[in-house]
Amino acid sequence: MDLREAVDQVMQRWLPRSGEPTVAVVGPAGSGRSTLVAALDPLLPGVRVCDGAADPGAAVTVLTFDASAPIGREELGLLTATRARGSVAIAVVTRVDAHHDAATVLDRDAALLAEYAPGAVTGRILPVSATTGRGLPELQEAVERALGDTGPTSHRRRAELDSARTLVLATAADLRRDGDAAALRERRAALVADRDGPRAEAGSALRRLSALARVDLTHHVADRVRAGVAVLRAELDRSGRSALHAFPDRVRDELGLLTAEVDATTGAALDALAAEVLGSPHPVAGPNRPPPAVDDPQPRHRGVEDRMMILVGASAGAGLGRLVVAPMSEIPALDLLALPLPLVVGGVAAWALTRMRGLAADRAHLRLWLAEVASQVRSGLEQRVLARLVELEAEVVDAVQRAHRGRVRTTEDSLVALDRELRECMARSSGRLAAVERDLLVLERALAEPFERVLRPSPQ
Repeated sequence: MDLREAVDQVMQRWLPRSGEPTVAVVGPAGSGRSTLVAALDPLLPGVRVCDGAADPGAAVTVLTFDASAPIGREELGLLTATRARGSVAIAVVTRVDAHHDAATVLDRDAALLAEYAPGAVTGRILPVSATTGRGLPELQEAVERALGDTGPTSHRRRAELDSARTLVLATAADLRRDGDAAALRERRAALVADRDGPRAEAGSALRRLSALARVDLTHHVADRVRAGVAVLRAELDRSGRSALHAFPDRVRDELGLLTAEVDATTGAALDALAAEVLGSPHPVAGPNRPPPAVDDPQPRHRGVEDRMMILVGASAGAGLGRLVVAPMSEIPALDLLALPLPLVVGGVAAWALTRMRGLAADRAHLRLWLAEVASQVRSGLEQRVLARLVELEAEVVDAVQRAHRGRVRTTEDSLVALDRELRECMARSSGRLAAVERDLLVLERALAEPFERVLRPSPQ
């Protein structure tokens, strides 16, 4: 295949021509171009005659000048545009039947064209009347002769080749940028970047929320134990001897209520933590450790101070008895009471002081026991809460890992499909780019050759 045939094929691919030649009729408003189109169209079978602005693909352009006045700047502008497109220009003066001085106007137009646009039109200016048919056979002959000529001029053909080259260059640039492949690469990069994102975000949220929950729950346990001990201590200070015997059972009852309240608060906090990390409700297991146990207080051992309190009570009672019987010594009949009464009063006083001292000592003993129990209960509840928190962390991590494995499988399937689509897209783009570059090489070679060799299209 020689260069001319290659150029014709490239031009047919990028700037295909219609199957019929085109004749464009242009002219100023009121010049009668529409009437001329209607009269010329039946005379040119197989030719498309259009009215209005000149078609860029028109092989011939008929310029209509009005017979009422010589041509001016507008007509010369239309002629210049026609010459720039390389179309064959034929000038006519219309409506010559309606103006008696049409011949003078025609001569004036010919002189103006010879002065300002020499050689711009083919042949002479034809006088035409679409109403009477004058000049139409001559115009038909001129158009057919122009259409049967060798085709577009060198200037027009080069302009077409330049247009085709610009279009080919733009297409090649688009293919090199490869917008489809770039979009696929962006989607692939987003998938790869987002593959581990949810797991990292869930891990970070779990660490943060777990630390906050640990602080909040241990503080809650400490506050509740402190409040419960304060209530029990107040009850202990008001308790009598019989209530002191039932005090350990009262402590156990309070501990049961406290444990239940702490478990409920812990469960609600862990539910909220799991839901926020996983994005959906997650069942939280209950406590798997027994509640803190409370041992009975050890019996209080009576010491030397208790015995000393008996002696002090007896001595105080004896003194009080002597004070009572001192006035009775003046009465002989009451002398018999002087000896036993101090003994009785002394015994009662000793018994009362011993009882009061024992009650105070028992309260102090139970108060120390309550402090030990509070420390033990607080430690046990904190271990109970933290054990549930650690178990929940393990469950949440396992759930996150399961979700991550499913997400990785889905992402890998999507990546495989994207890679396959990307390879196909690159193969298509490479093939299209190679074909476009071959066409571009043909056009650049054609533009570098002389007109007579390749710019003039092959005869049909």
